[in-house]
Amino acid sequence: MINLSVSPPLFEAIIQPGKTVKQLYTVSNNGNETTLTPNLVYFVPDGNWGNISLTDSKVPDWISYDQKSSILTISPPENTPETDHFLTLTFETKAPIDLTDQNSTSYKSIIGTNILLTISKDGNPKKSAEIVEFSAPKIVDSFFSPITYNLTLANTGNSFWKPNGKIIINNDKIIKLAPFNVLSNYKRNISCLDDENLVECTLQNKFNIGKITAKLEFSIDDDPKIYKAETVTYAFPFLLILVFLVLGIIVKVWRKKKR
Repeated sequence: MINLSVSPPLFEAIIQPGKTVKQLYTVSNNGNETTLTPNLVYFVPDGNWGNISLTDSKVPDWISYDQKSSILTISPPENTPETDHFLTLTFETKAPIDLTDQNSTSYKSIIGTNILLTISKDGNPKKSAEIVEFSAPKIVDSFFSPITYNLTLANTGNSFWKPNGKIIINNDKIIKLAPFNVLSNYKRNISCLDDENLVECTLQNKFNIGKITAKLEFSIDDDPKIYKAETVTYAFPFLLILVFLVLGIIVKVWRKKKR
């Protein structure tokens, strides 16, 4: 049995052509001894929830990993185009591992660490965002319907970024956005934070009535520009109305019987 871990789990860098960046990795195996084979591959986002798919695209020779020193070296030449590179450094067991050291089914183990790399001549790549969706139910029950806000952001710039922001509800309740990486030329659904835990962007169950206004405000990384959007939900006490209607009918029927 093997138990692999790698640190850091994510490496982010903005590098100018002609410069060099190096990153040391630590790979640990708390299980049976095995030989690991490193490999650098590109990945692409798989859907809008932060999942990825590894590709067979060839990594340029100015990105390399030395297994002896455990150092990743990135040295883009002067003529390297300004663009993002999304890679995964994988470590795979060289041969299938026998789980019981007997003639049983064997398997290979693989672990990876992602690399987000921006090539920028001046070290200040263009960053911009688009709010694809910020929505909530238009009408809810005042008693039983938490309000969940759906948020999807698109990266329309030249470099990956994280949103820094919040949803403000009726100028009172604040829900903090999770700082997910949004990759250039891709969209991503954004969750929220409850302390340090990832949660849905939800106004939890409590009695609400009337107009509920939610305002989205966020910036991207250190860019001072504030992106804004707004959505409105109306809460009505449908259950209470139903109870009064039923009671009214019962009283009406009872009065008719009394006559």
